[in-house]
Amino acid sequence: MRFYRLEKEGIFTGFLSKLVRVFGYALLISIIFATILGYKFMIVSSGSMEPKLPVGSLVMVTPTDYEDLELGDIVTMNKGGVYLTHRIVGKKDHNNNIVALPGTEGFSQEAWDNAIWYTQGDNSNTADGYLSYEELVGVVEEAHCFTWLGDVVMYVKANTTMLIIYGILLIGFVSVLFWVKDKMYPDDIECYDSDDEE
Repeated sequence: MRFYRLEKEGIFTGFLSKLVRVFGYALLISIIFATILGYKFMIVSSGSMEPKLPVGSLVMVTPTDYEDLELGDIVTMNKGGVYLTHRIVGKKDHNNNIVALPGTEGFSQEAWDNAIWYTQGDNSNTADGYLSYEELVGVVEEAHCFTWLGDVVMYVKANTTMLIIYGILLIGFVSVLFWVKDKMYPDDIECYDSDDEE
């Protein structure tokens, strides 16, 4: 009697493969939707906001109206083509004088309402100038800071050609391995004879 046995893919290997694919698709769809909705992804390139936003962090900037800004928000600004991500620390009047904060001595609601936000890095001793309507890009939530992804993105940008070459070589190497495997094991069906009679 002749028996046939079909070799099946391992349960763990199949599950892991599907899990990686689902995660990859979900990540790609999330990035596409976030981009369509106006979210921006930026990399922190200086230490002015450490330790909250370390150098190399990838941050997601949420589009926000100027009127919705609050004291303590971390905002991204476009200062003449240079993007800065700093914290709102107070307001200045039109003469560039710092206005007293709410709850402090000398606070005036009228002066506060007529003043303009200004920012400063958590790790900086120097305050920035006014934050105007036109300069505001959006708000950065601390929960939307990915400390290692920015380094990966910067590395990929700096070494794109080399990574493409390595990718082609890896694909070629894996293809050769599968070709050799197919030659050694032509199919997944194993046939063997039994001494038992039908």
